[in-house]
Amino acid sequence: MDFECSDEVSYPVERLYRLIRDEMPAILPYLDDVEEIRVLERAEEPGGLRLVNLWRGSVKAAPAVVQKFITPDLVTWTDHAFWPTDANRAEWRLEPRVGGKLFECTGTTSVLPGSRERTSRLQVRGALHVYPERLPGVPRLLAGTIRGAVESFIVGMIVPNLKTLARGVQRYHDDQARQS
Repeated sequence: MDFECSDEVSYPVERLYRLIRDEMPAILPYLDDVEEIRVLERAEEPGGLRLVNLWRGSVKAAPAVVQKFITPDLVTWTDHAFWPTDANRAEWRLEPRVGGKLFECTGTTSVLPGSRERTSRLQVRGALHVYPERLPGVPRLLAGTIRGAVESFIVGMIVPNLKTLARGVQRYHDDQARQS
């Protein structure tokens, strides 16, 4: 399943880029359904910056039909991102913490000029493939039946948080401006 999210922020590209690349944990209080963002690795490499962040979502966000199968580890994933030096974008891959290869999700995050001067647009594009038969405790016969619910749940965890990322960044910068 392919997805795309795009939202505008009333701050310049440089500020948005710096925040989501270098200070992502700072916006945690502004993101719905995310309980933790932790930087695991940060490495300057030829041509760019490699980041590995741990994200932990909220179990409460799971739909009722799959909630009995969901544990905190199942809504935790590792975000492997590479930010090329010559572009305001990241190429990323999300890796589930447990459950084998419950899903595969790859994509890009771009920080682009906005529609007005000194604004920016956060654009996230990705592809998600879900394998509910790999979810612990799910009978193989039931996997096909719940595939849609599991996919909707994972998309429901990832995509809305990607959409709220721009709003969270906006609120973060607004709060910083008020405190100055």
